[in-house]
Amino acid sequence: MQKSFRKVLATYDNFAAFYDLMNGLYFFGRDKRFRSILVKKANLKTGDTVLDLCCGTGLNFPFILEKIGIQGTLVGVDVSSKMLRHSIERRLNGNVCLIRSDSAHLPLRNKSQDIILASFCLRITPTLDNVLDEIVRVLKSDGRLGVLANSSPTGTLKILGNMVTKLISLVNKVNFKINLNDYLFRKFKILEVKKMHSGLVELLVGTSENGNK
Repeated sequence: MQKSFRKVLATYDNFAAFYDLMNGLYFFGRDKRFRSILVKKANLKTGDTVLDLCCGTGLNFPFILEKIGIQGTLVGVDVSSKMLRHSIERRLNGNVCLIRSDSAHLPLRNKSQDIILASFCLRITPTLDNVLDEIVRVLKSDGRLGVLANSSPTGTLKILGNMVTKLISLVNKVNFKINLNDYLFRKFKILEVKKMHSGLVELLVGTSENGNK
């Protein structure tokens, strides 16, 4: 296991018990709104099979399960077993499968997922190219990818946001220098890019079709 990867894993194992609180504080209590928008923009439907990549404590689960219903399947993947333990209480009554796995080596069949969601994790992974290749592999040919990403702040929250951004980059190992748009445009046809919350959050929605073809 790479040293950088071990550091990321240790960080999220250590903060699993406090992750929900830290998440709420960082986004000033508005993170549920962002997650709700992500699920809406990704166009989840009843019966879909949805992969929640780096699902953490399952903060996306209620929004996903509401859309896919009991006919759908939610697959939650995270490398931290401690984060996954906290996600169990959010499984509700849906068809939920939790898997402990590195996102760069998903134990899933090719073209098996209707939708893949990745929330606040792509700028954390030290193997981003490999993770995106895995997303391409397991996403159906007509599937959709929805991404929420930490972003550098603008507007009214810029001064305060920059302070918080520096803190989270140290604590949560977020690499704000990664040009996420460039990576995603190489692999997917991007349908929408949207900045929210004075630039602290970036939303991207795409399809598995390569926009360069």
